[in-house]
Amino acid sequence: MFDPIQERRTQKYTHAELKNFWQGPGYVVQRLLRENPALYQELHTAGEQAGVVGKSLAPRPASNVYKPPTRSYSAEELKLRGEFTESYCRQLFASGDAKAAKALYESDRESYEDAKDASISFNILPPRLTPRPAPAPVAAPEWTGQITNELADESGVPRGQLWTDSQIYQMCRQRVQRVREKQEAADAKVAQERASELAKLTAAQQLEQDARDQKQRDLDRLAVLIAPKPSETPEALDVAVQRAVAAEKQTVAE
Repeated sequence: MFDPIQERRTQKYTHAELKNFWQGPGYVVQRLLRENPALYQELHTAGEQAGVVGKSLAPRPASNVYKPPTRSYSAEELKLRGEFTESYCRQLFASGDAKAAKALYESDRESYEDAKDASISFNILPPRLTPRPAPAPVAAPEWTGQITNELADESGVPRGQLWTDSQIYQMCRQRVQRVREKQEAADAKVAQERASELAKLTAAQQLEQDARDQKQRDLDRLAVLIAPKPSETPEALDVAVQRAVAAEKQTVAE
C-alpha cells in the first residue's frame, strides 16, 4: 500500500534543503560544480524530482572540426630528438648534398643510424622498410704484458713497457732468429777450420805416399838390376827348322 510519509522519509535530501540550495546564493552552486561535479549532478537530479529546478538542457553537440590525434613519442625517439635537431637531420638527408651523410656513415656508423631514426621521427625520412642493422660486435681489447730486460735490450726497445701479444711474438721470433744465425755462423767457422786442417793433412799424407811409392819403385828397379839374369838354352836346330816349315805352310794355306 502506498505511504507518502514513508516515501518522504526515504529521501536523502528534504524539499526544504533542496530549495534552499538551488534558490540560494549562486556562487555556492558554482563552487560545488567546480569542486564536486558528482555531488552537483546528484543534487540536480534530486532537485528535478522535487520540482525545485528544471531538467538540464541537452549537452552541446561535439564540433565537426577534425582534430588529428596527438602523436606520442617513445623514450628512444625523445632521446634521439634531443641529440639530433631537426635542422641537422634536414641538412643530412634533405639538403640534396650527401657528402655530410656519407662522411658520418664512414666515420661513425651507429651515429649515422641514430640520425636516420631521428629523421624518421621528424618525418624527414619514411619509416624503415627493413630493421635497423645490428651494431658491429665490439672487439675485446688485445692482451698486453711486459718482457724481460734482456729481451728489451736485445730488441732495442725501452724496458718496462707494455706490449701486445703479436709484438712480443715478433720480438721473440727475432731473438730466436738471431741465436740461430749466430750458431750457424759458429758452425760454419768450425766446418771451415776442419776442412782447412783436413786439406793440410791430406796434402801431407799425399806427399808421404808419393815418397813411399817412389822409394818402392826405386827398390824394384834396383832389384831388377842386381838380380842375375837366367841363362836361356837355345832351341835345337831340327826343332827350329820344323817350326819354320810349319809356319810357312800355314801362311800359304791361308
